[in-house]
Amino acid sequence: MANIGAPEKKISPYFYAVVIGCIIAMPTVMFMGYMLDISAGDNGQIQIFELLANSDEYLAEATLNGLLSALLKGGMTAKATIIGFFASLIIIVYVLMGDGKRYHRKGSEHGSARWGSKAEKDIIADTNDFYNNVICASDIMLVLDRKKRDKNEVEADRKKSDKKKKTQPKKKETGNEISHDTNIKVSVKDIVSQSKEAAKIKPMLNLNQMILGGSGTGKSRFFVKPNLLMCNTSYIVTDPSGELVQACGQMLINHGYKIKVFNLNDMKHSSNYNPFHYLRDYNGEINANNVIKMINVFMMNTKAEGASGGDPFWDDATRLLLSALSFLIIETGTEEEQNFAGVLDLIHKAKVIEGKEEEKSELDLIFDQRKEADPKALSVQYYDEFKQAAGKTMQSILISTTTKLQYFKLPDVRNLTCTDNIHLEEVGDDYTALFIVIPSSDTTYNFLAAMMYTQLFDTLYDRAINLYKGRLPVHVRFLLDEFANLGKIPEIDKILATCRKFEISIQIILQNLSQLKKMYKEGWEEFGGNCDTMIYLGGKDQFTNEYISKELGKETIDQQSINQTKGKQGSSSYNNAILGRELATLDELSAMDNNDCIVMVRGLSPFFTHKFDISNHPRYAELGERWKPSEGQTDLDNPYIYILEDKMFTFPETEYIELTDFISTGDADEANMVEVRCVFSDEEPTITEEEIMADVPYEIRKKFKGCTELFTAA
Repeated sequence: MANIGAPEKKISPYFYAVVIGCIIAMPTVMFMGYMLDISAGDNGQIQIFELLANSDEYLAEATLNGLLSALLKGGMTAKATIIGFFASLIIIVYVLMGDGKRYHRKGSEHGSARWGSKAEKDIIADTNDFYNNVICASDIMLVLDRKKRDKNEVEADRKKSDKKKKTQPKKKETGNEISHDTNIKVSVKDIVSQSKEAAKIKPMLNLNQMILGGSGTGKSRFFVKPNLLMCNTSYIVTDPSGELVQACGQMLINHGYKIKVFNLNDMKHSSNYNPFHYLRDYNGEINANNVIKMINVFMMNTKAEGASGGDPFWDDATRLLLSALSFLIIETGTEEEQNFAGVLDLIHKAKVIEGKEEEKSELDLIFDQRKEADPKALSVQYYDEFKQAAGKTMQSILISTTTKLQYFKLPDVRNLTCTDNIHLEEVGDDYTALFIVIPSSDTTYNFLAAMMYTQLFDTLYDRAINLYKGRLPVHVRFLLDEFANLGKIPEIDKILATCRKFEISIQIILQNLSQLKKMYKEGWEEFGGNCDTMIYLGGKDQFTNEYISKELGKETIDQQSINQTKGKQGSSSYNNAILGRELATLDELSAMDNNDCIVMVRGLSPFFTHKFDISNHPRYAELGERWKPSEGQTDLDNPYIYILEDKMFTFPETEYIELTDFISTGDADEANMVEVRCVFSDEEPTITEEEIMADVPYEIRKKFKGCTELFTAA
């Protein structure tokens, strides 16, 4: 890029020269006044020619005491001093204010933008400990301040061992050393030196970052992977196609990390995630806000693409029914029933027959029992609101809700969300890496990822406040690659503004700003305002380049123009003008070299530098990219590649038996353990449940109440 990396202009020494000149001129003027006093005759007249002729004699008589005495007595010395003082003052003021015609800073009339210097880079980085930084570019890093977190981690371990009772460490002073009961010894000299080093660092910067780069600009290779190699925080990583967990998983394990994988690309090889597991607070009480938020995220991210407008009644009614069923399961259901599959099973117990709206369904009877037990239960209140709808309307709402939950009919999705062993609450307790693998092109199940991220923030906030008194023991970084494909996360802008104090930071990785604007409409600009660092890796998106160019600002440049006239009496003229120029124009941003990037940090000038070369990282060899299979080996034999061998937990497949076989055996004890499938014959397509059950003995019929799904068409 031409001129984009131009050196900054040097400060003109003109002002300092004037000040020094005035300082030298003042004693000179005073001395000249003293010599005039000496040369004056008895009548006070100054003999200028006598002064010049006898200058040596007058200089010999000039002493410091005489000068001070003459200054106190007044006369020519005092007058010269006063004149010299005010003249110097006028000159300095004139230089400061300009020539009386300019009322702006010279050299920055149109803008003061410039590229950052090396000294500014050192301010924001920990120059003593490489692994105590967050990597932004090849020579730009942000201090992580790991020392504070280690202290909190020690205090958290102490709280656990003492059963949450507060204790104070015992201190022993020995000479220049301070020893704690943690067996950590720190010299006073080290403490002083660390304090001096910390004074150079900007401590108020948050670690929230926005990374912008088009396809192929190296968002994963130049940013995500180098930061994973640092192994200095817990990580929540969005991993499109599962490449990152394969490349970095084994390396993280070797450095003491716990690896968890939520795999939407291959659900059979995934940890189980049950959203209902995270609807209670730290004390085990139902958090109604979390329930409502879970339903809102589900509704928001299962809306058909392009669907907008229309009557909001149907979405509101569906949300009302889902809330009622979710609260019912949480209040009364067993642990195995508390999941979305359980909500779907409850809906199947609802039935509305046109013209027979007064007849109560099985679901109505369940809510009647709940109302008798607790009339003020939230599930009852929401269901009563739902039942106010008319018969046909209610039937439509049931169909709409069933359609929303269609995903949980699939065995893989049902098993994936039936229980929870991923334990999101533990991410901030110890060094953990959670990889959320999402398909690169299919966003069907990304609502689960959006739901997980929402509950992650809620869970970590609750744990930091209630268990750790405000700060997590281990800093948690969210590396949200392909952020636009994660689904919409409610109040993410507010989370960006508050997460710093809980030891949480968020890295939003996008191809361009147009994606963000499309997803978050009016509030998209708040994302950049809550991220103290913005990294631009390059791209061709016009809207993004305009935004970056505006953020960089303008610099003031001098322009010289030459006008020439040809002819018999040719003439030429030179004109100088001061103009404003964008620090990086649109064409320069579009033509950026793929190895270059721009880093903007709040409070500092932007940096134009190179992307981080991952091959220069000290732990690069642990990724295994240089490993080549020997004879008889395949890529699967690579010891550096992480292969997910664990499979998700699945419930035993439901045993189905035909109703006729069940009745003939009369084995009523088995009714609570099986689902009964009613096979409808083609000869009797209109057969009803009542007709089938008419011949079933009462004792056996009672046992059918334990079945999860009594009649299912074959």
